[in-house]
Amino acid sequence: MKKYIGTVLLLIMTLRAHAQNVAATSNCVTNPPDFAKLSYEEASEALEPEARKEICPEYLTNLVSQIRHGNLSNDNKTLAIYLLGTFHPKDTNSIEALVECIDFRASRFDPKTRISRWGEYPAEEALTRIGGPVINPILAHLPTETKQLRRHLMCEVLKRVADEKACQAHLSHVLAAESDATKKANLEAALAELQK
Repeated sequence: MKKYIGTVLLLIMTLRAHAQNVAATSNCVTNPPDFAKLSYEEASEALEPEARKEICPEYLTNLVSQIRHGNLSNDNKTLAIYLLGTFHPKDTNSIEALVECIDFRASRFDPKTRISRWGEYPAEEALTRIGGPVINPILAHLPTETKQLRRHLMCEVLKRVADEKACQAHLSHVLAAESDATKKANLEAALAELQK
């Protein structure tokens, strides 16, 4: 009988904990606006802070998925990138998505009636807003980055959010241990960018 009561109590506690988790997550939003289906004006309005509730972790995952795989216009992709940066995500998936599209160029900067919310490269600015958590992912990308513009933008982010001397020392250390000629050339170019 005691075993039966213990099992029932355990089941009740488990169900109660599950119900509390469901209640806690129901107060947050899991899906970002579907930027592929919205006009620029509708998507822009969806970014307004008063229109947002608390977000669930799935929100960022779904937003990253839209940025990576969505059939988005240039303007709506810009808005999605900008929105991701406003949340200051620290998760690797979000930061990697922004690094992947660091050289994505915005076709417009905002309606004429507003102060510009982003510049030419919105992912660069989003990474800068995020700050410290982007340093290691960017440093990890530099040895394999062959495109000059992408390398330049990554180094610009590092100059704004990191200790330049520490980044230079890290890249110098990686360069000294590197045997691959292409990676060495990429690291030398990144060091030169950081020293400008």
